[in-house]
Amino acid sequence: MKRLLYIICIVTLTGCAKGSSEGVCFDPESLQIANDLSNQKVSSFAEDINGHIWIGTFRGLNRHNVHEYHQYFCTDEECSLPDNQVQCMLRDSKGRLWISTVNGMALYTDKDDFIRIPMETQSRNSVQILEDNAGRIFINTSVSLCEYNEERGVFEEKMLLVGQDAPPVSACFITPDNDLILAGALSLRRYDLTTMQLEHTVSLEGFPTYFGMTSHGILWGSSHSGIMLYDTNTSSFIDVPSVFKTHPIFSEAVVTYAHFSSARVIYLNTEKHGLFVYDSEENTLKHQSENGFPFQVPDVKITCMYTDVHGNLWIGTYDQGYHIVYSYQERFNNDGWLKLSLGKKSVISVDCDSQDNLWISTLMDGLYRYNLKEQMFDKIDLAGVFPNGENTDSDLFMVFVDAADKVWITGGGGVFKCVYRNGRLSADGFWPIFFPLSFSQDEAGRIWIGTLGEHLAYISPEDDKLHNLKAVSSHFTFTPYILPLDGGNVLSASFQHGFCKADAERGHVRQISVDDSIWKDCIRRSVFVPSCMYQDSAGDIWVGTIANGLMKYNMESGVLTRISGAPCLDIASIEEDLQGNLWVSTQYGLGKYDRSSEKFVNWYAGDGIGGNQFYDRASCRMTDGTLVFGGTHGLTVFNPLDVTSHREVSLCFEDLKIHNELVRPRPGGCVDKALVYNPQIVLEHDQNSFSISFAAIDYSEFDRLDYFYMLEGFDDHWIDAHNNREAYYSNVPAGRYRFKVRVSDNGQSKVMAENEIRIKVKTPVWLSFWAILIYLAALAGVVMLAVKARQQILQEKADKLKAQQEKEQERKMNRMNMDFFANISHEFRTPLTMISGPVTQLQESPDMTEENKRLLNIVQRNIRRMLRLVNQQLDFNKLENDTLRLRVKPIDVIEQLVNLTDIFRVTAEEKGVIFRTYGLEDSMTVWADDDKLDKICFNLLSNALKFTPAGGKVEFSLDVISREETSHLFELSDKDVDSRYLKIVVKDSGSGIPGDKLEKIFERYYQLENTACGQYGWGTGIGLYFARALALLHHGYLKAGNRTTGPGATFTLVLPVSEMSYAEAEKDLMGAELNSPYKVRSVKYTGRLAELACEDRKKVLVVDDDADVIHYMKELLSPYYDVISRFNADSAYTLMKEEAVDVLISDVVMPGKTGYELCRQIKENIQISHIPVILLTAKATVEDQVEGLGCGADAYVTKPFEPPYLLALIGSQLKNREKLRAMLGESTDMEHVEENVLSPQDNAFMTELYQLMEKELSNSELDVARMTEMLHISRTKFYYKVKGLTGENPSVFFKRYKLNRAAQLLSERKYNVSEIADMTGFSTLSHFSTSFKKQFGVSPSEYIK
Repeated sequence: MKRLLYIICIVTLTGCAKGSSEGVCFDPESLQIANDLSNQKVSSFAEDINGHIWIGTFRGLNRHNVHEYHQYFCTDEECSLPDNQVQCMLRDSKGRLWISTVNGMALYTDKDDFIRIPMETQSRNSVQILEDNAGRIFINTSVSLCEYNEERGVFEEKMLLVGQDAPPVSACFITPDNDLILAGALSLRRYDLTTMQLEHTVSLEGFPTYFGMTSHGILWGSSHSGIMLYDTNTSSFIDVPSVFKTHPIFSEAVVTYAHFSSARVIYLNTEKHGLFVYDSEENTLKHQSENGFPFQVPDVKITCMYTDVHGNLWIGTYDQGYHIVYSYQERFNNDGWLKLSLGKKSVISVDCDSQDNLWISTLMDGLYRYNLKEQMFDKIDLAGVFPNGENTDSDLFMVFVDAADKVWITGGGGVFKCVYRNGRLSADGFWPIFFPLSFSQDEAGRIWIGTLGEHLAYISPEDDKLHNLKAVSSHFTFTPYILPLDGGNVLSASFQHGFCKADAERGHVRQISVDDSIWKDCIRRSVFVPSCMYQDSAGDIWVGTIANGLMKYNMESGVLTRISGAPCLDIASIEEDLQGNLWVSTQYGLGKYDRSSEKFVNWYAGDGIGGNQFYDRASCRMTDGTLVFGGTHGLTVFNPLDVTSHREVSLCFEDLKIHNELVRPRPGGCVDKALVYNPQIVLEHDQNSFSISFAAIDYSEFDRLDYFYMLEGFDDHWIDAHNNREAYYSNVPAGRYRFKVRVSDNGQSKVMAENEIRIKVKTPVWLSFWAILIYLAALAGVVMLAVKARQQILQEKADKLKAQQEKEQERKMNRMNMDFFANISHEFRTPLTMISGPVTQLQESPDMTEENKRLLNIVQRNIRRMLRLVNQQLDFNKLENDTLRLRVKPIDVIEQLVNLTDIFRVTAEEKGVIFRTYGLEDSMTVWADDDKLDKICFNLLSNALKFTPAGGKVEFSLDVISREETSHLFELSDKDVDSRYLKIVVKDSGSGIPGDKLEKIFERYYQLENTACGQYGWGTGIGLYFARALALLHHGYLKAGNRTTGPGATFTLVLPVSEMSYAEAEKDLMGAELNSPYKVRSVKYTGRLAELACEDRKKVLVVDDDADVIHYMKELLSPYYDVISRFNADSAYTLMKEEAVDVLISDVVMPGKTGYELCRQIKENIQISHIPVILLTAKATVEDQVEGLGCGADAYVTKPFEPPYLLALIGSQLKNREKLRAMLGESTDMEHVEENVLSPQDNAFMTELYQLMEKELSNSELDVARMTEMLHISRTKFYYKVKGLTGENPSVFFKRYKLNRAAQLLSERKYNVSEIADMTGFSTLSHFSTSFKKQFGVSPSEYIK
């Protein structure tokens, strides 16, 4: 019945495993690098040929390199694991790593990926991987035994393990003679592994549930009945060692797992009783709680164990990851009972007696005695030592055992000599000594005691008394140790006082001097602070110090030598082993000084010494050579023979990153194998920025390794990376390199491992050998062509130079022409002003007849036409200099074109040409630059009328067409985004244009030579060029053609009509029309001018370098204003500072300073910045006007101007000034003045003036002199400034301000009239009342009412 249940359980579990694995949908995961395991449930361990430990878990496989984990998972890729749940692993004799999962087998490759091995069996869940003596690989799936076929690359089923007649199988084993053992609960079956024939069967009793086999072929079985041993070599059972039966704990335990760590050591994990270790050579069985167990077992559920090549024991757990027991730590503190008993008590002093009993003094827990042979650990009761039964565990400091095994201790204010009998320590003598520091014994039996102060103390065995020898002449010192020498002398070392040699027999002490240069070389830090001394077997004296390290002193030569390489510079204690090596404990680590090599080898807490910090003079050597050192961690006990030098470690390359991206091995890639196999790295020329990581494979917590690396061929020296394990390089030139890494201990005394990998950075294609050959061939060809063509090149250079000279001459002429036109255009504006102004005045004269007015209108119309030509010439100059800008806004295009065509309608009538327009009815708003549109249409109509004979016909039509219709006329681009376009067509009935000249006529300066055919230009050949340029600037198109019926030419213009076609910089959102040649501001100001003539005449300063302009301005303005003139800016500026001026009218272009500079200078002068400035100039562009207003001008008027407009502008400026004066006269601060009425300078001046007047409000003696002093301004400037801004002299303005403030105070009703008179600076009440009534028309008392 039991057999049947067992078979059913196996089959059920196997079926479930297979079914579950097939039903799982794995999430795609890639290789990850992490600092922790992928899962805490560990199932197996393996070690590869490079020393990496592989850890299989319930979720994922981990490759550990001491510092991190490369984690591998099952993904959708074929080169990943078959499943995340790893069962077991095996590294075979060929170095291959086999991985078994619940869903199949995998083989790790040097590409850092896996090969999934097909399995020709029912179950894919392998629980065992085996290898026979011939290297054949077998797997146990619990259902069948399969063998790997090397040729086919599959696992083939060799034997069914579950069947009706077959007994259940728990495990499979291969014996040393290459037979197969199938172990089950009922029997052992032996098969010939070659033929798979059953050889014999052995029945079993007790129903064993676990089996394991040693490398010698001893099969271990475990059941509730105990242990069973079967020798497969003799095919017989052997007796179980008696220790298993007699052990009180093991006799009740059930073994669930056995790990055969070595040929002699077996670890047995039990179901409920923990872990046991069996030593077959000594025939001992130790439980984890017993003295002698090799390590402290963690409180976990153990699932597997593994011993690596270095002897480290890896313990896998069910849910706590894994633990490591390091083999190297057995070199130190391998006495488990001593470690367990002492724990982490701080040992401040230790010594041993002749029976190898350790006397241990702790910091807070008193004195202990430990017998190494009997492993007896006893706490010493100090009641028999210290009087009155005081608890002096914390007072105990030093312990020392003399040659007679008497125990000396310090405490209770002195030194005790004690005797240990029958397990009790009792005092045999006491000597009061202040702060004893150490003990030593010389040849005569004297006990020397290091103390504070200037004396050397000793206790003589002859009289049992305390004696003192004065060593130094200072109380502020101490002697930590006195070293006995041969011949009865002693050597002492005292704080800040060096060495002394003492003779107790004679009572003589001699100071030993050391050469100053030697002393300074040895004592480099702080001062001389000795901590310990030791004389070795060779007679050399070794001195340990604080902050200055270890020194060697030669008594004969008196030479002091500094010894470097110790773990740190704070020396604690010194001992010599039986081999003559010195062992030095320090405040950070333990060091061994090899006398032959004169070098240190150091150990630290990570090396198993227990801790890093040791106490001064806490050490001893036992009779067998065992050394003992005390520290904050307890004791460090070891035999120097067991402590060899650090073992060799494996140094491997780990990962390659290019541009910070991890590179995986692949055929044809940078690497074709994992970096750990040292493949050559081949990089393209643009992959020359990379990093390589590396690691020393040492799992002994050796965290004090230093790495050094060098890229040979790139680096000049080794780079100290400390504990950094990655090297970064960038911009490595093409070439072949060797990347070398070495690792050493922290002292750099020994290179522990070194490795290198080859790197090749490819040469760019354009720098390859064949490319260079091509370059050379090309260069040779070029040289040959150069030689052959030398004469031709010289000739071409001469022709080119001549052409350049001609072109340069032409460019200069064109530039001179454009400059000439621009200057002439500018100069034309002034005469036009002299004509336009008087003509306008004559037109408005009431005495002018209608006939004369008609003639004057003709004159005015031609003036405007000439002005248009001038403006066009200026725009053409801007176009050539690329400074002409588009200013579009919503306009009524029909109104604009009607105004334009009306002008040409008069011209057509006079010439006898029929002029017809189409589409100019109603109104139409479009986005356009009215100025540019006007210039284009003006040029087209001018040409049409010019070349149309009398009796001919000119047609002008306007229409709005779609984008599709526009595309039939012109080839549109992606930039043409509008859906509708304005179409303007101008037709004439002239001679037309030759077909081959339709595009030529739009070239600059081009003119048709045959005037009979038409000459499309306006005298210079730039009209049509200018018109097309403006059309393109307007995102439109212009072309020429001939009429289809009859003679004549046709010009077609299309322009976009919506806002979307223009950039924000091209839009004039203000829509202000600063100047239009068609709209005359015909405003009559006759009534206002008469008023101006009757008022107080204001003073107007006119600045212009043209005498005619000044003369005309005087004629125009003299009836209404006093006119002053100046011909340059400097003289005008000087006049304004000396004489009050109400308005300044200035030209812009003048010799010396320009009008802009004059305006800016005026607005920056606080004295005259309030004076309105009107710029009257021929510079008529928008940019010019913006610049003028930007420099502070109050108005900008272009020539020619309308006289009424100028007069009205001057009147408006003066009227605004009067309003401002009234506002300032009624205000008491700037808060009541409208914003932006004053310029920033004037606003700041008035603000400061109001504040000063408010501050001096009660000052009855406030006058102009006082104010100018406070404002730091001259009296004249102050007078003109106040007068200009307020219209009153300063004294009157001050008085008005005081009265305004008085009115405010009266309105508040807080003070009476007399108080307010005093507050506002009036000396008498009557004067205040009279002044107040004069200004406000009522007395102060009436004002309140």
